[in-house]
Amino acid sequence: MARRRGSRGTNWTLWGGIIAGGASLIPFIPMIRRRAMRVTTILKKDHRMVSGLMMTLEMTPRFNGTVRKSLFNQIYNNLMAHATAEEEVFYPAIRNIAFGQSQLVDEAYKEHGLVKDLLNQMSNMDPISDEFGNKLAELKSNVQHHVAEEEGELFELCENRMSEEQLREIGAALSERKKELKVQKAA
Repeated sequence: MARRRGSRGTNWTLWGGIIAGGASLIPFIPMIRRRAMRVTTILKKDHRMVSGLMMTLEMTPRFNGTVRKSLFNQIYNNLMAHATAEEEVFYPAIRNIAFGQSQLVDEAYKEHGLVKDLLNQMSNMDPISDEFGNKLAELKSNVQHHVAEEEGELFELCENRMSEEQLREIGAALSERKKELKVQKAA
């Protein structure tokens, strides 16, 4: 097979562009790191991860009960840690700045209760059953509704009324609480 002339030059040009593009982002790394520790960024990441796990569970064939159970357990553990950390760290902080909008926080607590009830019901079901599939659809719907409200209303309230430093402090406290919950679950 004959090698085309000039292909090496094209490769170096491509790699040079990639390297230059990456190098141009270096000044932004501290800002990206700070933003990554914001409570809203951490919670959005959790929301996307659980959404992906639910999608994977939905796509997993029903005859594969072991994999479905493993995926459900990941969803269960992540949602329970996420909800508990939100209830103990994030929602009290939001309530402090909500000035007349505490009904948003009350609604979020109620939605967590529904999600936790569904998770507990599902934990005792056969993951290949129709009943499990129906509860999974209900869980997904409840989680999507909650995420839409939380990211739309609570996050906006939070980002409008809190400083960048407060967002990072709450993010650090939330991350720490989630780690503690995961360690407790593992023990």
